[in-house]
Amino acid sequence: MKGELICAVCPVGCHVTAEWNETDLLDVQQAACKLAWPYIRSEIFDPRRVVTSSVPVVGGEIPLVSVKTDSPVPKDRMRDVMQSLAQVTVQAPVNVGDVVVSNILGLGANIRATKRIKKVS
Repeated sequence: MKGELICAVCPVGCHVTAEWNETDLLDVQQAACKLAWPYIRSEIFDPRRVVTSSVPVVGGEIPLVSVKTDSPVPKDRMRDVMQSLAQVTVQAPVNVGDVVVSNILGLGANIRATKRIKKVS
């Protein structure tokens, strides 16, 4: 198979042409560096993304805290992660880096807070 992809490893954003079969990446053309190969291989055979969202905070100075996965999850499971997060609430106080959900859906990624929310007295 053959296709065009944009490499997102660095800010250059090379428009590459890749060729692959069912099990391996065979060729990458128009890449400015060798970092494109592992990225394109991953993007074709196991695409993953960091999920960002927000969850409600009970007793906090603001009603929501921003969260994200601490490692990428399979792209085809992003909707499942978002649906799972729709059921989550946290109790204030919340600190940056707090684990909101551990090992979400067994995917090996934790959901971590990315903002500090103080508790309202």
